[in-house]
Amino acid sequence: MKLIDFDKVDFYSPLIRDYLSGELKSKGLVNWDYSKDQLQKNKSRSYDSKTRAIVAEAIRNQYSSFDLTEAEAANLNLFEQENTFSITTGHQLVLLGGPLFFYSKILDVINLAKDLSEEESPVVPMFWMASEDHDFEEIAKVNLFGKVLECPGENKGPVGRITGDYFQDFLKDVNEIIGEGEQFQSIKSIINKAFQEGQNLSEITRIFVRELFKDEGLLIIDGDDKQLKELFTDVVVKELKSQVGFNSSKTQIEALSKEYKIQVNPREINLFYIEDDVRLRIVKSEDGFTTPDGEYNWSEAEMDEIIANRPQSISPNALLRPVYEEVLLPNIAYVGGAGEIAYWLELKPVFDAFEVSFPTPLIRKANFIIPEKLLNWLENNKLELTDLFGDLDLLVNDFAKSVSTSTIDLSEEENQLKAFYKALLAKGKSINPQLEKVVLGEEKRALGALKNVEKRFLNADKQNYEQQINKLKNIHSKFFPGGAAMERVNSYIPEIASNKSEFTKLLSEGSVFDKKIRILGK
Repeated sequence: MKLIDFDKVDFYSPLIRDYLSGELKSKGLVNWDYSKDQLQKNKSRSYDSKTRAIVAEAIRNQYSSFDLTEAEAANLNLFEQENTFSITTGHQLVLLGGPLFFYSKILDVINLAKDLSEEESPVVPMFWMASEDHDFEEIAKVNLFGKVLECPGENKGPVGRITGDYFQDFLKDVNEIIGEGEQFQSIKSIINKAFQEGQNLSEITRIFVRELFKDEGLLIIDGDDKQLKELFTDVVVKELKSQVGFNSSKTQIEALSKEYKIQVNPREINLFYIEDDVRLRIVKSEDGFTTPDGEYNWSEAEMDEIIANRPQSISPNALLRPVYEEVLLPNIAYVGGAGEIAYWLELKPVFDAFEVSFPTPLIRKANFIIPEKLLNWLENNKLELTDLFGDLDLLVNDFAKSVSTSTIDLSEEENQLKAFYKALLAKGKSINPQLEKVVLGEEKRALGALKNVEKRFLNADKQNYEQQINKLKNIHSKFFPGGAAMERVNSYIPEIASNKSEFTKLLSEGSVFDKKIRILGK
């Protein structure tokens, strides 16, 4: 395993780099440490015993159709105890989990919970299903064995409620591409079990994720649940009546926006009205509340009735979903990707305004899984891993110069040309000052022509080393397929099919507190 310091390459945004380095705290933009000690301190947070009992009951109800593993039963029993805390990560209901980081961040949570768990204050790992999201396009494809499989269509309601029969053609395609190889039968069995037994996408996802992590005691929670939404009604009422999310986040967002890009801008009301095929924003109207298209309208009394009797019809948006999670769970930390954590950094005042405990946001480990022979090739050719995180054209040009036996450096000629035009400029000025512009213009054109000649020389020389250059480009494409980090593109399924235990062990090395980008050879 090779490690790259997060601040040595252009991988994270300035906001995330400053968060990891402690600069945000130094600037007074956050008031907590990015450390294991901070998580231990978070165990002093409050968590209502009645809430714990209701959430525990809801989780048991959601698991009612399963025979619990020993690890699941143990962690459910722990969760019911007053001194137990949790660490959570969440994910959209991407088909087959999506790319590598889905699998790795769940492992981050599992391993961190084990590391921080003590007899007097156990910690259990949680997985939050984002079942109330509606963006079907974002979840409906997966890159499997280098082929993008898609499930075409659109959806207007919460994706978790899409019925299972909608995905049967997708399942057929998955089975075809996986094939009949013996090593793939285990993962193939899990996939088919999930899609055949799950009545909707939420159930499909729960079965699939559970099969992958049930022996690790991961607890899966679906917030699209009436029993759980009842615990969220106080937040909903405050948001509708006082626009707490919008008003409380203003100061923090203004402070962050002076230096950083804002990830999520709150709306005046950060709630949706949902049904099976409906997910529409709730906005204030003269008579109460409405949806932007005016299709739904409620008086304040009618909205009160919905909150009291149908709380599952109200759903938080990206700004309030973290608040909902923390109302339900005794989290000491939340683990997410850099983009997700960027908007968590806006939310501490929102949590304070709702009087909800704020967990420490942690950035999942960044992993690149690269064949060992390619890493060796880079080393043998004196290329640093950090070089791959810059501009590809510059990397190729620099590499071509390094392997070339020709001297393709025209800096001496450039200096001679500049000296020539300097003398010409002096002579021109002595004749007529107006000739200065003429000489400078000619110098600029001449220098540009020289640069083009150098580029032509370099391109001609590159052809002599085309095989090596193509090798470098191929390695770069393994790191950044299509320009995106490989952990955000390639599925983890081929890896766990090949050797799940070894792959899991590899991803489990190190900690989210290492603040390193990890290059893992296989």
